[in-house]
Amino acid sequence: MQDARSLTRIGLAEQVRARLLERIMDRDLPPGARLNIDALAREMGVSSSPLREALAALAARGLVRNEAFLGFSVAPMPDAEFLHAMFDTRLRLEPWLAARAATRISEEQLGRLRGALAAMAPESRRGPWQRHHTHAAADEDFHGTIAEASGNAPARQALAALNAQIHVSRLYLAAQTGAEETAAEHQRLLAALEARDAAAAEAAMTAHLQGSRERLVP
Repeated sequence: MQDARSLTRIGLAEQVRARLLERIMDRDLPPGARLNIDALAREMGVSSSPLREALAALAARGLVRNEAFLGFSVAPMPDAEFLHAMFDTRLRLEPWLAARAATRISEEQLGRLRGALAAMAPESRRGPWQRHHTHAAADEDFHGTIAEASGNAPARQALAALNAQIHVSRLYLAAQTGAEETAAEHQRLLAALEARDAAAAEAAMTAHLQGSRERLVP
């Protein structure tokens, strides 16, 4: 697919990264596809420098691979073993963060959680990419805000890397079902945080992650 839209020089590498991510999410660049730098640079109307920078940023999040003598390619879809291990990691970390957040969260952060839930509502989404992009960004903001409220900055950074794999895997597996269950789980988690109930927040996060694993992992 040709993509010759003009890109401004400001934040060029970030714009290229976002454009490539969109194509990966749309599966225009499917798992395992080789990424020819010269061809992509011509399509996007940029030099190779911002393109390489964008690919390196995607590689840092596990969405692109850079192999010696082979170059860049779209990362393959994570297998079930990897996804189970990832959820095991999240289940050890995020319920604890939710419990901490319940006693520390600010009204401003609660407002951001409410906004993220509104953005994830089904009627707010349009088309395959826009639907996924909107939901993924809001979901990452929801979980990231809880991690932020916990006061543990390294955990928030770790979750950002995990979320990238979660959302790409969800798209690849066409696991767009379960929106109502996810919304209900998020609402219960928000209610526990609003009540400043650490035990309820921990339990709600655990239930949400277990439900997500059941919906996502084959």
